[in-house]
Amino acid sequence: MLAGMQESSEKLHLRAAVIGVGIGQAHLSAFQDAEACDAVAVCDLDRDKAQKAADNFGISRVYTDAQHLFEDADVDVISVCTPNATHMPLSIAAMKAGKHVLCEKPMAMNTAEATSMIDVSKETGKTLGIHFNHRMNPFVAAMHRYAVAGDLGELYFGRTLWHRRRGIPARPGFVSKKLAGGGAMIDLGVHQLDQLLHVMGHPKIKSLSSQIYTKFAKVDVPELEMDVDDFSVAFVRFENGASAEMEISWASHHHIPEHRVLQVYGTDGGARRELHGYQGGPNDLTVYSRRHGGFQDSVISNPPAVPTVQSDFLDAIREGRDPICSAEHGLVTMQILDALYASSDTGKEVVFDEFFASGSSEASAA
Repeated sequence: MLAGMQESSEKLHLRAAVIGVGIGQAHLSAFQDAEACDAVAVCDLDRDKAQKAADNFGISRVYTDAQHLFEDADVDVISVCTPNATHMPLSIAAMKAGKHVLCEKPMAMNTAEATSMIDVSKETGKTLGIHFNHRMNPFVAAMHRYAVAGDLGELYFGRTLWHRRRGIPARPGFVSKKLAGGGAMIDLGVHQLDQLLHVMGHPKIKSLSSQIYTKFAKVDVPELEMDVDDFSVAFVRFENGASAEMEISWASHHHIPEHRVLQVYGTDGGARRELHGYQGGPNDLTVYSRRHGGFQDSVISNPPAVPTVQSDFLDAIREGRDPICSAEHGLVTMQILDALYASSDTGKEVVFDEFFASGSSEASAA
């Protein structure tokens, strides 16, 4: 909790900055829209891009060196919106400099890096959150409420997919394992995985098996050296007896150009969210159940708004609690991703307790 936190109902005013002005501009907008918060600084290696973003948001302080930003005493909160390989070092340096950190997904390159970030958060007392913005969607929140309230009964199976017919990001920061840690699964799959775990109540994972493929690199990005997956499939077993499956692609001969599904099955009902394109239907959320011997489909419309990741993160700092999109949840997604790639490499199922027994993703797969 921040020292000298106000006891009154007035919210403590916080000042935010962003490193990386690509997706970082969405963070700037959310910080400016949040209550009792100002976006006060930007940082990017490209001075021109940083200046343009600063001009767009009426920000006067522009940095090209992250360390100079960390030394700015007028900054309380920093969003790390840079390539995956920089998430851990920048987040740790920012927290050690006294800043609270909201890090873009994926949290890090692997479980070991994610664990180091959490350790530093605990050591410094600084709040660390992960930008799982797809979870903070009114329809996903509504699906979660149905599950938590018990309306769906015992959740025993979940499935999620995000398929693109063609959509490999043509940038080294996405297609190089050294820079990104993985491909489609670590880029798109982490969002679907986080939503599914959230709705299912974050059950403890027992084991996982998977297969990854790289089939379209030479066709879609021939100018780049691509060594990450463009298609991944995984099956997860939970300790409570439930299970889940995932399919993720940047490129595939799929019947819908951009297709997302989030679906859970319970003993008293099921729920499905389906998107064609990046946003919007055809099934924003439907709940399926049986009533008086017949089937009943309930289309959910106009669910109440939910806070943005940034708004909740700021309130978490003020209230001395974990953010909804917590670092611990980020760590679990990293563990699953590590296990997924290990399972594909070995052709074996990964048993979680054995794989992470040493506290490292370097243990042997089962």
